[in-house]
Amino acid sequence: MVLLIGAGILLVGVLVTSVILRNPLRQIAEEIHEDRARVLFHQQREWLEARFISAVNRADPIEGERWESAHWHDDVLWARDRLTRHLLALVCVHFESAPFELSSSPRHVTVVFEFRKGRWYAEGKRLDETQPHEAISRNQRFEPSP
Repeated sequence: MVLLIGAGILLVGVLVTSVILRNPLRQIAEEIHEDRARVLFHQQREWLEARFISAVNRADPIEGERWESAHWHDDVLWARDRLTRHLLALVCVHFESAPFELSSSPRHVTVVFEFRKGRWYAEGKRLDETQPHEAISRNQRFEPSP
């Protein structure tokens, strides 16, 4: 009987310890993976941009053609998806206005690249009429990543 009570106390102790340490351990693991992911992103950036344009082109060839002439900004804003905890790279892209458009200001879009299972994905995800810093402040799903 004493052995059974001891095993129960040990089990409860392990569970309490795992609950207490889960967040700090997760943060440490995320930081380690984040450094590696950032290096990979910078190494693969041109390829990822091309993959993004290909994904847009498959969905809508006319839109894909417009993306060929887009201006990609160099800056990357790092964020994390609150639900999946995946690291995100948010990149601002702008388009010059077409000759017959009423608005003369460039149109901004935030392109979302996602790091999952050790790889960067460019699936054509974007936030129209939004710059990266606006995407984080307006979108409850994103949180800034240091």
